[in-house]
Amino acid sequence: MVRAFPVVMPSGQRYWTVLDDDLEVVPVADRWLRNLRFGRDRAELTTKTYAGGVALYLRWCRLTGRGWGAAGRDLGLFVVWLQYTPAPRGGVVPVVRPGPGADPVRGKRRINRVLVAVRGLLSYAVSVGEAPRSVLGQVYELADSQDLPAEAQGEKLCHIPF
Repeated sequence: MVRAFPVVMPSGQRYWTVLDDDLEVVPVADRWLRNLRFGRDRAELTTKTYAGGVALYLRWCRLTGRGWGAAGRDLGLFVVWLQYTPAPRGGVVPVVRPGPGADPVRGKRRINRVLVAVRGLLSYAVSVGEAPRSVLGQVYELADSQDLPAEAQGEKLCHIPF
């Protein structure tokens, strides 16, 4: 089962990473989390939170047969999975999974934190060439200025007939 895991560096500093089903480090997640902790001076608990979110995403990808780089287009399905799939107990994944209409097992705040981690990982993967740029359009809503209030749209070029 994909999981978050603490790492202690020889210096004594710690960060969290993600291990796959074979207890191997997930390379892109590990590079991103190390970069956050040591390159961007983020707190250890930040890497713990993000590693946990990424582990959930990678677990969902594995369970549903999706590649992690392309699964961003299905984040809505991931959110439903997060809401209604309980965490495994003692390494056992529940057989019966309730769906919409049942009480959610994770709240909106927790789900939003998980999505921040997933978007951060996918953005990093694009920036280092591990995922195609099209992934960003899948995980961020790209809107044009027509959706903004008139005051926020700025100047528009308009065609004036002569």
